[in-house]
Amino acid sequence: MKSRLFWKIFIPFWILQTCIMLFSAYRVHASFGPDRPWWVQPERRAVPVLARYATWRYARGGQEGLRELLHDIELEKRSAYWLFDDKMNELSGNRMPPDALQTIQRALQNKGIANAKNGTFIVEKLTDKGHEFVFAGEFFFPPLLHSLPGSVLVVILFSSLITSLVCAVLAQYLTRPIVRLRDAAHAIAGGNLDARAGLSGSTRRDEIADLVLDFDTMANEIRDLVESNKRMLMGASHDLRSPISRIRVALSLASTAPEPERKELLDRIEVELLRLNGMIEQILTVARLESGQFKPASQPLSLNQVISEAVEDARFEASQSNVEIVYDENGPELTMVGEENMLRSAFENVLRNAIFYSGDQGRVQVSVSVQSGIARISVRDNGPGAPEAALPKLFNPFYRVDDARGTSTGGSGLGLSIVSGAVKAHNGSVHARNVDPCGLEVVIELPLSAPQSTPARSRVHTQA
Repeated sequence: MKSRLFWKIFIPFWILQTCIMLFSAYRVHASFGPDRPWWVQPERRAVPVLARYATWRYARGGQEGLRELLHDIELEKRSAYWLFDDKMNELSGNRMPPDALQTIQRALQNKGIANAKNGTFIVEKLTDKGHEFVFAGEFFFPPLLHSLPGSVLVVILFSSLITSLVCAVLAQYLTRPIVRLRDAAHAIAGGNLDARAGLSGSTRRDEIADLVLDFDTMANEIRDLVESNKRMLMGASHDLRSPISRIRVALSLASTAPEPERKELLDRIEVELLRLNGMIEQILTVARLESGQFKPASQPLSLNQVISEAVEDARFEASQSNVEIVYDENGPELTMVGEENMLRSAFENVLRNAIFYSGDQGRVQVSVSVQSGIARISVRDNGPGAPEAALPKLFNPFYRVDDARGTSTGGSGLGLSIVSGAVKAHNGSVHARNVDPCGLEVVIELPLSAPQSTPARSRVHTQA
């Protein structure tokens, strides 16, 4: 059965409501049972009339006439009648239950009514022409369908139909998004990463709707992750192929080139090998950060000093393109626990990216502020910015707004990915936004530790 969950919901609901209907009907039926003698009140009012008529018929037609009358007025499986003389001899000759006489005697002593095993006896004592007679009628507990009024049966049947429809609609309402979840899961497993379970235009707001929304969010993340991995593989293949190709060409030329040219080619090979090694290191760094293998050292450090060192290195690089870097070092003392080299690398990558997009004669502004124990480091350039749709992807590995950037600058598309991984490893966050009138602002937020004195460290200069 394909819709197993539908039937698991529908059948128990339907059985439950049916049981409730039957129980209600039984209670109505039981209210007319032998222990509730008021249900025979119509018959009780009729018995005195029947008694006088029976004695009149007996006086005129004898036993045969009385038997015909009692046969005509009794209802099959509903009632039976007898007529007795003053000595309790039955006059019609009809068969009586074994305990009928005892029950009739009890009825005579109990206002003319008494309960028997299978019904209720109503007895009337009367005198006709100086003779005493006892007229008795036994009324049986009616069957369910006979004891319930027709209107009650109609209500029960109508309620059962309505409840069945409601159960079906409810079961369909509950199972439809789950079926869509299953179909979407099968589609994704089959390679269709664009499959989603969400109901378009649905205003549903419940736990199942939240589950569907979370599933679609997960599917989006899986698709982005797969695309990121594909992009990373393609980017790594492309970026590694270029230096390797140049090395092969240089080696081929060096084998036949004269000595002066050979030394120049070997120097070129060394440069390409260093570039290749740096790219591999970046790829490994991104892999460690994304896999969670990188654990920052738990050492106190001065964030001011780390930022100042990164800015100083960036100014040296920016001087080649006449880019101005503005940074006020007279800010609050910022102390945190973390890995100094990793944080410095993150700031350097952000600054390097800002310098490139600021262009010739550009300007990069670095500012630091503190709020609620969180350091907020802002790096803002005056370049063209980035498309709004690209902002959330800037920190993905090998993502480039313009693929030509990689070929024109040698950038691998891993710098901002390293920034994101390093910041998240320190329980921080990073995001980018466009600013007016032009430019891109990258904001890094890092949690600070309690203020404490940090030993001064000597500035280490890295040789290019």
